[in-house]
Amino acid sequence: MSTHIWHSLKQSTTDIRLLWFSVFIRMISFGLTNQVLTLYLRELNISEVNIGLFMSLTMVGDSVISYALTWNANKLGNRFIMLLGSFLMIVAGFIFSTGTGNFHYLLFAAIVGVISPSGNEAGPFKTIEETVLANLTPPNHRPEIYAIHWILGSVGASLGSVLAGLIVQTLILNHGFSTKDAYRCTFYVIVFTSVLKFASLLFISEKAEPSYIPPYKLTLENQLDNEDNEESNRTIDSQASTSTMTSANGERQPLLRIQSTVEHPTITGLSPQTQSILFKLMVPFMLDSFGYGFMTNAWVVYYFKKRYQISAVILGVLFGFSGIAMSISAIPSAWFAKRFGPIKSSVLTQIPCGLFFMAIPLLGYNFNVAAVFYLLNQVTTAFDVVPRQIILTSLIPPVELSKVMGSVNIGKQIARSISPCFTGFFARDGLLWLCFQLTGTFLIMANLFLAVEFSCLDEKVRKLEQVDHDIV
Repeated sequence: MSTHIWHSLKQSTTDIRLLWFSVFIRMISFGLTNQVLTLYLRELNISEVNIGLFMSLTMVGDSVISYALTWNANKLGNRFIMLLGSFLMIVAGFIFSTGTGNFHYLLFAAIVGVISPSGNEAGPFKTIEETVLANLTPPNHRPEIYAIHWILGSVGASLGSVLAGLIVQTLILNHGFSTKDAYRCTFYVIVFTSVLKFASLLFISEKAEPSYIPPYKLTLENQLDNEDNEESNRTIDSQASTSTMTSANGERQPLLRIQSTVEHPTITGLSPQTQSILFKLMVPFMLDSFGYGFMTNAWVVYYFKKRYQISAVILGVLFGFSGIAMSISAIPSAWFAKRFGPIKSSVLTQIPCGLFFMAIPLLGYNFNVAAVFYLLNQVTTAFDVVPRQIILTSLIPPVELSKVMGSVNIGKQIARSISPCFTGFFARDGLLWLCFQLTGTFLIMANLFLAVEFSCLDEKVRKLEQVDHDIV
């Protein structure tokens, strides 16, 4: 497995590496946000109920913007969307760094600048980046490429968490800053990282655009054409039923290019088969996200801070270690996905993941025990990332992948935006522990549904990964 990862790393193109750098920088920002957002809003005298409302509205607004951008990615261009998102992150970081306590200004900044209440991926970045990576990477290298992508994102989030704790503690103890001003200053770092991200994306090539067809897909298309030709030689009827198309002068047109221009008469505009798969995938993904919304990372930080009364540095170190643990587990997660298939590997790891999360308030009688359960939860959470990316890229045709991934991620964001409203009331009434139980329960339910509905997918993925292609 390690040898194959090394080969994938060596073969990775400049565009893939720039996307890796981009996710690393972005997740530093999200790691910083995760540590300070809820606590900063409380320092601004915003109530817990209104913080829950703030998080929900942020996710709803972010979902609308992300949907509009990702659904029109073929028209606007992937590079334009990523650059626009980076610029808006700069604007949002600046607004938060001014110290304004105006709820509406902060909400506007959080929505347009993807200030992530969950501490995880937000905005159109995840959809666009994963779509580009899927297009540039042949199936036999995707688990490794996605694993490296995930590792760098986790390391970035970990670094952001540690930086947040160190910055806050240093400013308060060594420079006499108030707690509110110390939290506010972390947003200067977010502005800086967003500028770095914007600058790096300027070097992404046109191969990141939806119109680019990499060599391995052309090889696959030629294989399909050869199969069609053999079939047409046997019977005229089979030639009439072939999925390829001919131009006016009788020349064969590339299947991938023709399909990308077809608008199907369905609700989503996707092909009937893809739409059916999309609706089925929405159920487990949205169930999981709805549950996660009850206890986002920002609320976990708040829970640990209030229950165990720990310092900002210890809190930052805990979440820093969780990011490192997640990044380390990304390597075996790729092996798990190849060994057992994406469905089995997801079920085998996510059910324990949910149980670990539910145990935090029930068995975490002190900080050390709670921290162990949280780290176990984060390690097993990482095992879910590569399988879900493989599920999507294996089930969906490349030309419809951007729209489907956008729809899935936006559906997840919408589901995730509902539950924080309730979390604010639970927090006000001292029942925040109950949100851990809800999150774990919904995660287990989602994976059981996935196992029942897509049980045959593992064999299909295994056959695809047996075909060896290089990344070019």
